[in-house]
Amino acid sequence: MSPTFGLYLPQVRRSATELLDLAQAAESCGFGSVWFMDHLRLPGLPGGTFEGWTLATAVAARTTTIRVGHLVLCAAFRPPALLARMAVTLDHISGGRLDLGLGWGSSPSELAELGLSHDPPAVRLAKLAETIDLVRIMASGEPVDFHGAYFAVRDEQAGPPAIQRPLPLYVGGTGPRTLELVRTKAEWWNCWAPDRHRLAELIPRARPARISANYSIRFGRSRASSEWALYGTPDAIAKELRHDRELGVEHFAVQMVDPKGGVADLERFMAEVAPAVS
Repeated sequence: MSPTFGLYLPQVRRSATELLDLAQAAESCGFGSVWFMDHLRLPGLPGGTFEGWTLATAVAARTTTIRVGHLVLCAAFRPPALLARMAVTLDHISGGRLDLGLGWGSSPSELAELGLSHDPPAVRLAKLAETIDLVRIMASGEPVDFHGAYFAVRDEQAGPPAIQRPLPLYVGGTGPRTLELVRTKAEWWNCWAPDRHRLAELIPRARPARISANYSIRFGRSRASSEWALYGTPDAIAKELRHDRELGVEHFAVQMVDPKGGVADLERFMAEVAPAVS
């Protein structure tokens, strides 16, 4: 099966109009998906961010083929029943183009200081597991009678089912308990950019889930790489991605980090890098 390519488009330092334009350009260039983050603030980054679900909905309404999702949604931001209804609604708005990414929260200070959660990591992870179970049930359209350690939901009326059965679920994280959850509950595991150098170690721990990975990429004359980013010519970058493809990566979510690159970098990636990886 050929690999797929998505554009990771964190909603910082760009206007809403620019984000929408880049998402539409990604669709025109041939990217299969566009991904946003799910933060309301980031340490050391003034100015805040746009809320990720609202942005994804706007993108879904303005595009026709590209899939939309988040790498990854913070489960603590939204009660499970609300999240499930949001997911079903966006799946319908998009015509079945939602990829549902979930995680238990990578910024404890953000959660605490914005009054969203004071739970320790182990509790947030346990709540994520119950959230996944609830979303699965509610997205099926069946009546709900769920009683977990943290959530209890009863809905005899049920609701409209998602178009996709099941909704493709991506779970992000690298800890042992998170990877156990990936193995038992997710279709996909997503590895964020700083841990891509650990793919050979982590991929076997995530199976049988399929493998997605994030990459920060910048074109340049010299070839260089780091934990966070790949720099170099299209040929050099393609070589790095082919290596990870051989390890088992099936979906490449790339962030083009040159602020001056714009649409030209998207076109160059899909014209010169993607074909050399496939």
